[in-house]
Amino acid sequence: MKKERVKMRIFLYFILWSLFWSFLIVILAVVNYREVYNSSLQIVKSSAIDGYNKDLVYRRWATVHGGVYVPVTDNTPPNPWLSNLPERDITTPSGKKLTLVNPAYMTRQVHELGAQQFGLRGHITSIKPLRPSNAPDDWEKRALLAFEQGVSESASLDMIQGKEYFRFMKPMITEQGCLKCHRQQGYKIGDIRGGISVSVPWEPVSKQLNVHLLFIFFTYGGIWIIGMAGAGFIMKKIHDHEKKQAKMEDTLRKSEQKYRSLFNNLDQGMALHDIIHNKSGEAIDYRFVEANKSFEEITGLKQADIIGKTVLEVMPRTELTNFCANK
Repeated sequence: MKKERVKMRIFLYFILWSLFWSFLIVILAVVNYREVYNSSLQIVKSSAIDGYNKDLVYRRWATVHGGVYVPVTDNTPPNPWLSNLPERDITTPSGKKLTLVNPAYMTRQVHELGAQQFGLRGHITSIKPLRPSNAPDDWEKRALLAFEQGVSESASLDMIQGKEYFRFMKPMITEQGCLKCHRQQGYKIGDIRGGISVSVPWEPVSKQLNVHLLFIFFTYGGIWIIGMAGAGFIMKKIHDHEKKQAKMEDTLRKSEQKYRSLFNNLDQGMALHDIIHNKSGEAIDYRFVEANKSFEEITGLKQADIIGKTVLEVMPRTELTNFCANK
């Protein structure tokens, strides 16, 4: 019965350790992955911010110059949304036809080129776009509405045509040069006229995160296995010790039972005592600890009456001189 209790106690210790160790490893692995994930997210965000800043700089350059004239081509036809400008289209002295490309037109073409060559998506948009195709998608619309409430930027993961992108957007503030094309919409200097969104493909980052996830799995999995193996080894040692201890206690118990049986069945009366000493270390009395049946029969004293009492309490006239002389 005791062996079963020992096994149960050791098994309980092992289960508790396993739960603690597993929980600790999982927490450490999750923290590690979150740190790498957040670091990757910050790197991608920095890349998106750089893209936005570049868009803003060359857009501002074009705005300062009132737009730029470029040759009319199939890819760059005259902008119908600028037909109200008297000098939208001009002809050079040599007869070459040029059309005005305003900052929005230029930014859109640059974004299209970037999407073709690098997979980066950019979009200049507004709640009230001059060009209908510049209308915001759902994510951009939420960002634009948030800008009107005072939010300075918007960033999150979102799906575009079935693929995941990290999307970043900041508002465009109306400047003096913007009024050339957008005065008719009622904008004033300082108004939020729209925003530029930059979308970075998340797939390459996701692949890197998956590789790191495998690294975490094998690394922390190996540490978990080592910890469990160590715990198993220690528990086995404890079990062997407890088993050896139980065996010794069983042997001692059997020996005690054998002694007690022999002690109780002796024909000779026997009693066990504890010697009582004074402060000087001299033996002055002794206390009954145990007595056998023969002792009861010979002396007429019952164990229940004498155990725990001294001989002088039981038999006050007993002469202890010789006994007490022995230390």
